[in-house]
Amino acid sequence: MKAFAVHIAKAFFFILLTAIGVNCHADDWSYPVLPSLRSHSTNPLYRQYQQEVEEASKAYRAGKEPYLNFYAYTATEGDSIFTLAAKCSVPQDSIATVNHIENGNESLEGRTLLLPTTAGLYIPRTPKNSIEILLAKEHSVEIYGGNGTVCKIQGEEFYFLQGTRFSPEERAFFLDSGMQLPLESYVLTSTFGMRISPISGLWKFHRGIDMAAPIGTSIKACKSGVVKTVGKNDYTYGNYVLIAHDGGMTSMYAHMSTVSVTEGTRVSKGQEIGKVGVTGLSTGPHLHFEIKQNGQHEDPQKYIKTTGKRAH
Repeated sequence: MKAFAVHIAKAFFFILLTAIGVNCHADDWSYPVLPSLRSHSTNPLYRQYQQEVEEASKAYRAGKEPYLNFYAYTATEGDSIFTLAAKCSVPQDSIATVNHIENGNESLEGRTLLLPTTAGLYIPRTPKNSIEILLAKEHSVEIYGGNGTVCKIQGEEFYFLQGTRFSPEERAFFLDSGMQLPLESYVLTSTFGMRISPISGLWKFHRGIDMAAPIGTSIKACKSGVVKTVGKNDYTYGNYVLIAHDGGMTSMYAHMSTVSVTEGTRVSKGQEIGKVGVTGLSTGPHLHFEIKQNGQHEDPQKYIKTTGKRAH
């Protein structure tokens, strides 16, 4: 009960500060931890959270200064950005932006998230993923014109735009679970499947596609994920990167001249991970690109619309 009283006192003082226009410095506070998002007698913090959400909504409609407060919650199996939004009565836009969630289909299980009490967009001062870059661009007039509240959350500064939601374009981008090509311009020199190896001259199964491009061409992650392996000077693949994605998928990028990511780091769709090269068993500058689904090699062209120029 003592800890519960301390949390209430902190929440009240926090709301008082923000109500009089003080910028949010949420990293200085220990967040109340929600054990679950179920309403029952043993979960008073959830009722407190719901009450603060309702009060923040009323204050916004009355034109008052925003109430900026956050609760911590560790997502469990079955939680998604959509179920969380429904249980919290807070738009998915708000939960996604304050937690750097790039895509609506992103797995949340096991992640400790911040659940805001006030609806709006939380745009980081330094955008990191594709949706954040888009938001910073689309709302540049508002955030750089001084119309947004500046918040410091866990050591990071955000522009807070109270009551603002994703535009139709931003929502479509957020809900897009598709993949993009790792190269913007290339010549498809070898497809997936059986082929005559350019190295041995023998029939051999080719487990990916080859995309020829000049040395130094930027290679982009085809989808958001975590860098599982960075290989250096491998006999076959040279310098390569293996990325693990949600849903049991992995992507591999080989023959790179340089690698710009490290193992264990999270990358966003479209983020540069290295440059095209000729390392390993390669007859010329190109990217060897592979996709695996649940451990089985798949044709990358099944997942990605190949718009590059096909070799004849």
